[in-house]
Amino acid sequence: MKLSHVIPAAVFLLLIIAGAGCGGGNSPEMELGGINTGDYLDGLLSRTFRTLGGINSMESAEAAVPLLKAINDDYDDLIYHIPKLSEKGRADMSKKAQKALPEIQDMARRINDTPGLSAILGPSMDAMVDKIGQLL
Repeated sequence: MKLSHVIPAAVFLLLIIAGAGCGGGNSPEMELGGINTGDYLDGLLSRTFRTLGGINSMESAEAAVPLLKAINDDYDDLIYHIPKLSEKGRADMSKKAQKALPEIQDMARRINDTPGLSAILGPSMDAMVDKIGQLL
């Protein structure tokens, strides 16, 4: 698969994820210390797709690695705090993660199928898929 196929898919998925968050916000059950973890996840997903959407060369893929590492670190932080949510809050987070996971998995597949990109971004994307799976 060509790099030119990955970029439009990332932009399209960004628009889907951004639109998904426009329907009235996230459940108050997802709040921890004044921070809504659903909003936090929405932001992480947006950052992920914005970063991937900016990749138009091998050099930009390499530049995206530290950004994706930071995003993965933020997923780790979110995963750490999930047990502190109420049962309903955890269920709401799980639904949100479950809705996003297929798009993330598809993006990881596309990256792993693109020669050159899989070596650069594959490990970050594989880790991201795993982390979102932990939110289920």
